[in-house]
Amino acid sequence: MEDELARIAREQTEPLQRMTLALRCIRKALSRIFDHLDKHPFPDRKDEIHFFKVVKPQFYGPYLFEIMRYHLVTGAPVGDEEQLRAYYLDELRFIQRDLRQHTFLYQYYRLGARELDELYFVRGVSVQSVLIPEVPELDQNFATSGDYLFSKFSAYEMLQEYIAQALANIGKPERSVYIRPGRNRKPLKWTGELINSVELGYGIWLSGQLNEGDASLADIIYWLSESLDIDLSKHTGRFEEIKNRKILSQTHFIDRMRDTLRKYIDDLNGFQPLRKRKANRVGPRSGEE
Repeated sequence: MEDELARIAREQTEPLQRMTLALRCIRKALSRIFDHLDKHPFPDRKDEIHFFKVVKPQFYGPYLFEIMRYHLVTGAPVGDEEQLRAYYLDELRFIQRDLRQHTFLYQYYRLGARELDELYFVRGVSVQSVLIPEVPELDQNFATSGDYLFSKFSAYEMLQEYIAQALANIGKPERSVYIRPGRNRKPLKWTGELINSVELGYGIWLSGQLNEGDASLADIIYWLSESLDIDLSKHTGRFEEIKNRKILSQTHFIDRMRDTLRKYIDDLNGFQPLRKRKANRVGPRSGEE
């Protein structure tokens, strides 16, 4: 589904056509899932909770995002750069206001909490609480009180990243690709892991290497995306992975770059480890320091 959505995003520039094709793709995937659940019920409550808390939002979140994106794009003013910037910033403020209405559940979502999972992600459980002020009409077979809001939170995060990219893109010239002169010239493209490029981007931002430290994270991510020909639209999710590393160092890529560079310099300098001095030596030879 994600591959198909990426293809649609690349090929469809007309907003309505993109949304129509994307929603059709997602509905097809959801239909296959629901057919499978009809034939293969959850073996236990743990699997049911995992599906409605983790799996379903990965499908329904993009569904909501495509609808939100359509309204965002079609509602954008046809004016100067400042009008467009003000429009996007106002949309970001609206998202933040809406998230504040669900502060408890959004924190539950962000923190990966589990204490109330059997209340929010088990079918048939009725939640009469101000903690869930917005719940659509539920299909008792394929919905719980919490999965819609988790999907909406996911969609909002995708929309915020989309708006950040749009803000960074305002007034930007068309992308230019660096091509090496020569017979077999080829544009440079990042072929390493995407998470490494995100680590690099945050490192550049936090160390203030661009525009005397005034470049925003969104600008740097856009610059890397365009320069390296990669999609970093989900950079915040990738950074969460970096923060939560348990086995690898949290700065695994930058550490590896440092070690590799040091080895390269040592090799160029002909570095050799100091040999142990013989026991019968009591001091340096003449001229040694």
